[in-house]
Amino acid sequence: MKYLQYLAAILAVAPSILAAPNTGRDGNPYLGVQPYANKGYAAKLEETIKYFNKEKDYLNAARTRSVQKVPTFGWVSNSAAVPDLKGLFSEALAAQRRTGKKQLVQVVVYNLPDRDCSAKASDGEFHLSDDGLNKYKAFIDSVAAEFSTKDAQKLQFSIILEPDSLGNLVTNLNVEKCANAADAYREGTSYAIAKLQKENIALYLDAAHGGWLGWNDNLAPSAKVFGEVLEGAKAINPSAKVRGLAINVSNYNQYIAPVREDYTEWSNSWDEWHYVNSLTPHLEEAGYPAHFIVDQGRSGKAGIRTEWGQWCNIKNAGFGTRPTADQKILNNTNVDAIVWVKPGGESDGTSDETAVRFDTMCKSPVAHIPAPEAGDWFNDYVVNLVKNAEPALRPSLI
Repeated sequence: MKYLQYLAAILAVAPSILAAPNTGRDGNPYLGVQPYANKGYAAKLEETIKYFNKEKDYLNAARTRSVQKVPTFGWVSNSAAVPDLKGLFSEALAAQRRTGKKQLVQVVVYNLPDRDCSAKASDGEFHLSDDGLNKYKAFIDSVAAEFSTKDAQKLQFSIILEPDSLGNLVTNLNVEKCANAADAYREGTSYAIAKLQKENIALYLDAAHGGWLGWNDNLAPSAKVFGEVLEGAKAINPSAKVRGLAINVSNYNQYIAPVREDYTEWSNSWDEWHYVNSLTPHLEEAGYPAHFIVDQGRSGKAGIRTEWGQWCNIKNAGFGTRPTADQKILNNTNVDAIVWVKPGGESDGTSDETAVRFDTMCKSPVAHIPAPEAGDWFNDYVVNLVKNAEPALRPSLI
């Protein structure tokens, strides 16, 4: 009897530790868990801290230490990155044991064949001219295997599939590379959905952003594409589910813009909050779950662009709203959470005109120059993200 009374007392005072989180497949995966702040990104920020300390800017050095504690996504952008998942899961499990809080590990899977078909900066390792689709499926099988280990089964996961992919099937089929890759994008994404079906995994397809797919003429076609890709997954695995969509990944649109910018004049989706509202009824009609996560990692600053199409290393950007699932901040029941997807400090693309992956947008009037290759660490850029953060970052000494 004393044992039962003791157990009841523990349950009463520690619900946050013992309460089961929502399952990734059927509920908001960001409730009842602690999104994991991965150590790999935190380690890269040490260079930024050293820079600020050298400049005797101790306030911003302390603010950068705060960024090290912000939950961010790990990216699996090529085959070589797949084994890194094991270490990420191990680190998250250590945090789970240390804190007693269920860890939500956030991952982007980004490796379709002929990737980035409407631009050049992030072309990937697989190409359709070299059996790229079958190589991609083998890649997905290797990713799925990592999420099937005993360690993985002890965690929760939020996975974003293939940023900047399906949006091209709505707006960029006039680009030859996109037209040629369209079927592979559909089949590859459906295959990834079908193979990444676990009770502890929430899947979000990428839905670009309001400045791309949020125009009235693009909303219904976009929802149709998402619905068709999900049906393609069910043809492979009848129990296939997704949680919803990820928006604004690696982009700079604000969730709730304080001022409507001039170049948004003709769109109802003039910030990401409005984009959610614009797209939701079309998703419901297409039979696709209308749940969203919104990247605000580099969206703190307004007034830094002159058009929506400017996407590469935008000057004067700042870290944005911190990750949260608090509806007092989200103010939209279709939004699961604000997240930081793009690791602030990894370049969008090189400004070197002689590089194979050079894209003219990376040398536009609003781009931060010089810039390294896409994915490479860009410390000068992080310095500005810290200084321009909105809301301002709180300093941390540890």
